Amino acid sequence: MRKGECFSVRKLAVLFVLVSVLAFCAPGFAAIKETLTVGMSSDAKSLDPQGTNDTSSSSALIQLYEPLLEIRKDKSMAPVLAESWEQVDPLTYKFKLRKGVKFHNGEELKADDVIFSLHRMTLPSSAPVKTYGDNIDPNGFEKIDDYTLLVRSRVPMTAFLGNLSHSSAYIMNKKAVEEAGKNYGNAPIGTGPFKFVSMVKGDRTVMERFEDYWGEKAKAKTLTFRCIPESNSRVIELETGNVDLIYNVPYTDVKRMQEEKKVDVVLTPGMNITYLGLHTQKKPFDDPRVRKAIGMAIDKEGLNEVVYDGYAVVPQGPFLPKHLYYPSNPEPFKYDPEGAKALLEEAGFPKDYTMTIWTNDRKERIDSATIIQAQLAEVGIQVEVQILEWGTFLERLKSGELASFIIGWAASDANPDPDNWIGGPFHSKNAGPSNRVWLKDAQVDELIDKGKVTPDGPEREAIYTQLWNRINELTAWVYLTTPDFPYAKGKSVKGADDLYRGLINRLDQVYVEQ
Repeated sequence: MRKGECFSVRKLAVLFVLVSVLAFCAPGFAAIKETLTVGMSSDAKSLDPQGTNDTSSSSALIQLYEPLLEIRKDKSMAPVLAESWEQVDPLTYKFKLRKGVKFHNGEELKADDVIFSLHRMTLPSSAPVKTYGDNIDPNGFEKIDDYTLLVRSRVPMTAFLGNLSHSSAYIMNKKAVEEAGKNYGNAPIGTGPFKFVSMVKGDRTVMERFEDYWGEKAKAKTLTFRCIPESNSRVIELETGNVDLIYNVPYTDVKRMQEEKKVDVVLTPGMNITYLGLHTQKKPFDDPRVRKAIGMAIDKEGLNEVVYDGYAVVPQGPFLPKHLYYPSNPEPFKYDPEGAKALLEEAGFPKDYTMTIWTNDRKERIDSATIIQAQLAEVGIQVEVQILEWGTFLERLKSGELASFIIGWAASDANPDPDNWIGGPFHSKNAGPSNRVWLKDAQVDELIDKGKVTPDGPEREAIYTQLWNRINELTAWVYLTTPDFPYAKGKSVKGADDLYRGLINRLDQVYVEQ
C-alpha cells in the first residue's frame, strides 16, 4: 500500500469514529441508564427454582434461569434451551439442546445439566414443586450425547411439555448445585440474561448483565429488585425517581397516577385467584357446610369495589377464563348472609369460636381481611386479623399450622392447560407446599389424575367439568377476587408496555432512556 493510501484509510477510520460519536450524542439517539430498579412488595424467599413456588421468588428466577421451552402469549410453544424436540412414543420425548450456551460460571450447557435439573424435581427435597416433578419418571432419562437426551413421563400425559415451561423446570448447572449444597438458593447459577450478584433479605436483590448470554443481551447493565413492602412507599419511590418500575400498584391510586405526567400505569388481565383458605382437616372448617356458609356471608362484589376500586372480578370456580374447558356460563355464587346463618346453625358452628385470619403484609389482603372480619361478625363469627412477613407466612402455611388465611394462586406463564394450574393447590399429595387448605378428597384426586392423561377432546372436557363442580361443591376455596394487574413505570422506561405475566416477566429488554 502506498503512503497516501494508508493515510487516506486512517483518515476515513477516524472520520467514521467521529461521525459515530456525534450520531450517538445527537438529539433522538438516547443513552441507556446502566441500572434498572424495580420496587417489589416482598423479596425472593429462595433463588433455587425447586426450593420455592411463590411469585416473588419467581420474579427473580425468570431473570437468572431458562427452561427447555416456553409458552408464549399466543399460547404457542417456543424453543429456549432446547433447539428442537419430538415425541418418540407415548411416554418418551427427545430433546436437542442449543450448542454454545454458557452458564454464569462459564461452563457450557450439556445434557448432564438438564438430566440433573429435571431429575432433581422428582426428589423429596423439591417438595414445593412436587406437583410438577411427579409427572417425570425418575428413572426415565437417557443421554444420547452432550446435546441430545430422552426424558420419559410416568404415564402418557397431555400436559407434559407444557409443564416443562414452569419455573420448577429451569435448568441449573449440575456442578454449581452440588458444590453449593443447601446454600444453593443463595448462590444460583443459570443461563439467563442476568447473573446473580447479591441478595440482602428484606432489602434488595442485585443482578448484572451476563455478557456471554447466548441470545440478545440485556439492555441494562444492572437489575436491582428492591423490597418495599408498604404500597404507598413504593408509589412515592417511583414518583420521586428512586425506582423505575413497580408492581402491585394500589388500586385506589390507579386513577390518580394515570393523570400524572411523570409515570405510566398499565393494567393487564389478572392471572391469579385470591382466596380465603380454610384448613379442611381442622375443626370447625372440616365441615363443608361451614366453609360454604362463610363464603355465603362475604359480599365479594362489594369487597372488590372497595379494595380493588372495581378493577377485579369475582372468580366462579377453581381455574381462570384463559384455561381450556372453562365453563361457558358458570353459575355465580350468591351473597346470602341469612342463608349463611341458617347453614352455620345446621352445622352446629360453636358460638364461642374466634376465627383468626392470617395474611401477609400486602395492603389489599389486609383490607380484604378487615372487610371479611366485619361481614362475618354479622352472621355471628368473631374474627381476629393477624399479619405475617411473607417468608414466615409461607412456612407456617406449609406446616399446616394456619387454619384460615388469605393468599393467592398465580399462573407463571400463558399455559392454557388446566393441569398445569389445578394439581398443585387441590391434589392431596401436595397438602402443605401448594395445597394449602389440605384438601384430601378421593374424587378430586382421581379427576386430576385422569385429566393429566386424557387426550384433549370431549372426554377431557367432561373430566374438568366434573372437577370444577366437585371443588365448588366442597368449597375448597372461598374465592375472593381475580384482580387486574396494575404496574407503573417512569415515562423514560422503555420495553415495559406489555408485562402480561403479572409479577413474573423477563426484564432483559426493559431499560431506562436517558
